[in-house]
Amino acid sequence: MKAIVLERKGEISIRDIAIEETLGPRDVRIAVRNVGICGSDVHYVQHGFIGPFVVREPMVLGHEASGVIVEVGAEVASLQVGDRVCMEPGIPDPTSKASRLGMYNLDPAVRFWATPPIHGVLRTSVVHPADYTYKLPESVSLPEAAMIEPLAVGMHAANKAHIVPGDVAVVIGAGTIGMMTTLTALAGGCSQVILSDLIQPKLDLAATFGPVTPVNVAEHDLADAVRDVTGGWGADIVFEASGSEQAAAGVF
Repeated sequence: MKAIVLERKGEISIRDIAIEETLGPRDVRIAVRNVGICGSDVHYVQHGFIGPFVVREPMVLGHEASGVIVEVGAEVASLQVGDRVCMEPGIPDPTSKASRLGMYNLDPAVRFWATPPIHGVLRTSVVHPADYTYKLPESVSLPEAAMIEPLAVGMHAANKAHIVPGDVAVVIGAGTIGMMTTLTALAGGCSQVILSDLIQPKLDLAATFGPVTPVNVAEHDLADAVRDVTGGWGADIVFEASGSEQAAAGVF
């Protein structure tokens, strides 16, 4: 099948690649329609590794995806051919303790798309467990559905923050995760989000979300902006979403 392949650090190609995937009784085959580009994909391209995960052979990139089901396994009853879906990129061991506790994302045996040596989904199609494939409502488009995985990151952050209605949050970084965290912080009850970044067009977009104060830290001091917005009291919650070592050092 055609795929976007990371051949080695710094080298990407679009080519045919042979990926053997047998459709099991509880699996579905999905024609991939939209895939987001995550910071991890970029990091693998630029550096060839993330922590202990090293690109040692050609790997298909991409894990934020949506598509249309083209085939279903014999035991799949919840999905059918033609369903528009999004997919959980991590496939855990369903019998593990983490999975049985409802925390399958913490399963040490999880197989995560585009994490060496597992291929990602910047390709024509993929076979995936039906249990981790989700039918979309008509109100959600396929491009929007490809953003559900990063949206889940923002939702998880908002849940862990235990937002109290009326809280003021600071989100550092207006990339995809920062944007999703801003939206979920507002949905979770924050009365105001102060969002910082270096790129003005991103901040201008975020300002359309509602009670968001954008701060371009290339021009303004973030601490001063927080004091101005909160009357000197300070923020209740800080989300670090830039991935910047300097930002993390300044926060923590």
